[in-house]
Amino acid sequence: MTSVLERSTYVPALDKAAYNGGDDFLGSARERLFGFINGQTGTGNRESQGFVHLAKDGHVSEDASAGNTALIDALRNGGDLLNVFGDFPTLSDPRHAQAYSPLWDAQLGLWTEKAVRQGLNKRQIDEVQVFNLAATRPDLLTGVDPATGQPAPYGSVGVDINCAVIGFTKKAPTANLADPVPNSQFPPR
Repeated sequence: MTSVLERSTYVPALDKAAYNGGDDFLGSARERLFGFINGQTGTGNRESQGFVHLAKDGHVSEDASAGNTALIDALRNGGDLLNVFGDFPTLSDPRHAQAYSPLWDAQLGLWTEKAVRQGLNKRQIDEVQVFNLAATRPDLLTGVDPATGQPAPYGSVGVDINCAVIGFTKKAPTANLADPVPNSQFPPR
């Protein structure tokens, strides 16, 4: 399923790369990718994000080819999953800039009914803010069990994606937007 939504190829051997739930500073070859299941939707909504957004507002059923200009235009204007990364080659901190990997370990968030009802399932754009939210507000954001779709502890879901970032639509990130709250990133699940 992830391969289809990310428009990529399923490669079971990638599961043997060091290791689910890891990140570069923990000796892993994987970079954490933060996705959301049930973010807001709406093609004109600047808070839309995630799998439900992609299914309702995106071009999920269309061919991902250079000739599909409607799809390319949609991807340029928020019509993808809008995942979040922590380490990135453009960050000014060398520890984060040099730690980027195109092998991504999916950490999926599930907004609670309370968050959805109150409109708090807003677009996230920073790894530290996601970790802080998961650590301090489990009443708003949990992880998800990919086998059942039910809430689970926040962390790795055991899905790997290999895909390098190839461009930006606006300005490349250069720093985190927040400082981590105590114990928000450890231990990874």
